[in-house]
Amino acid sequence: MLVEALLSAWLSAQAPAQDCFILGEVSAAQDETTRLESTGCPITIRRAGKIITMTSSKWIVQVTIPEAPGSQKFLYQWGQSEAMIGDRTVEVTYRPVGSG
Repeated sequence: MLVEALLSAWLSAQAPAQDCFILGEVSAAQDETTRLESTGCPITIRRAGKIITMTSSKWIVQVTIPEAPGSQKFLYQWGQSEAMIGDRTVEVTYRPVGSG
């Protein structure tokens, strides 16, 4: 828990000066399109199966879409250890780029 808090604080410190939000709609169904946009941050967003991967020049952040029918709202603020999908709070994982 302490390590997660320290990594989250460090990740937040590495983020751009302005706030970075990733928002849109996601679905657990792999045949439905995921529509996510970022504001205030130069990142790429990809989806493979139920995993959303957001990559900056320094960090790789991943979120797993929980099972639920239909599209759900998605909200994540760069540097946080949790994202909101629908009415659920989900944990995110993150690691430095190049760490495997």
